Parts: sequence; C-alpha cells; structure tokens
Amino acid sequence: MNDENLFDEQFLDVTNKLIGIANEMGEKYGEHKASVAFIYAAARYNGYIAASSVTSAEELEAKRSKAVEYFTDRFRQLYDGNLQEYVANFDEYMGKADADSSASNG
Repeated sequence: MNDENLFDEQFLDVTNKLIGIANEMGEKYGEHKASVAFIYAAARYNGYIAASSVTSAEELEAKRSKAVEYFTDRFRQLYDGNLQEYVANFDEYMGKADADSSASNG
C-alpha cells in the first residue's frame, strides 16, 4: 500500500491538530505519558481500521500478521524520517540557533 499521495494539505492539517492535542496533553500529564498514550491511541485506532476492513474475526486473524507488519514498518519509516529531519535541523527545531546567536552577540 502506498500512502505517499495522502501527504496533502488536509493530511498536514490533521497531523498538526493531533500534534497540538499531544502537546496539550504533554503539558498537562508529562511528555512521556502523552507520548505513550499517543502511540497507544494510534495503535487502537489502526486496529479499528484493520477490523473494519474485513467481515469476520477469522478474516481479521488471517490478515493480522500482514496488518501488524504494515503498520510497524510504516511507523518505523515515518519515525526515522522525522528523526533524520531533526538531526539535520537540530539547532533550529530545538531553539538552539537563536540561543547560540544571542550568546555570541552578547
């Protein structure tokens, strides 16, 4: 399954709204708890998506391994891509660029 055509303006809108909710929950309950809850919610939701794509528990069980493989691989790809982006833009994303330039100007 190729999801690349999903990365449009609506996709980014949904993504940004979900991240906003995660940030709010991180402030309220702590980043670690919010992160694990976010992963759990994604797993729960995608479990529902997999179940709604079949007509019986037997069919779901027959497709379970393939679904786990797909969602696990997809998460790994997306997570690694985002980490690579953070490596490439660490100072900017983590606010270090502004702090470094302020320190050197001061």
